[in-house]
Amino acid sequence: MTKQPLVVFIHLDLGIGGAESLVLNLAKATLQQPSSDPNNSDDEPSGKISIYTTHCSPTHCYDEVKPPNGPLYPFVNVCGSWIPRKLFFGGTALCSALRMLYLTYRAIKDNPQANVFVIDVLPTGVPYLVNYCNVRAGILFYCHFPDQLLTMDTVNGERGSSGGNNSSNNGGFMIRLLKHLKRLYRGILDKT
Repeated sequence: MTKQPLVVFIHLDLGIGGAESLVLNLAKATLQQPSSDPNNSDDEPSGKISIYTTHCSPTHCYDEVKPPNGPLYPFVNVCGSWIPRKLFFGGTALCSALRMLYLTYRAIKDNPQANVFVIDVLPTGVPYLVNYCNVRAGILFYCHFPDQLLTMDTVNGERGSSGGNNSSNNGGFMIRLLKHLKRLYRGILDKT
């Protein structure tokens, strides 16, 4: 019998959506019986899995991970739920990157023998695994929607357009200042 590969899935929030469906389908496929020998009565799955997430609500998730009877529920590890989703002034992308980095840290700490890491949505954990952990496992990164497009400030398809010119009052100054701060904040995150 060959050694079963350990596949570790890292997904920020395990709710209901396309990315979650992909992760769960990949996890189920990893656990499926090998079909090459129909006479094989061995009940061993083709691989082992572990799923890491910062959030999995029992009322808003797929049945596969729903406690207590979901077939994938025993493989779900909720870690880092204490890390905020955003700060008082925003910072959602920064908090998401920190949450993903923490998830990656926990996944490698708990599974140093993993054969493959599947990282979904944010690539923050990829350089950590490659450069700092010297992981020899395969790394698959999947991004179903570019993060930059989630935070673009657009109106009618134009970047940074506003409905009127309020530059003469303090409100206009504050809006321009906040836009510049957001551009700086996103610039730093996008360059790292």
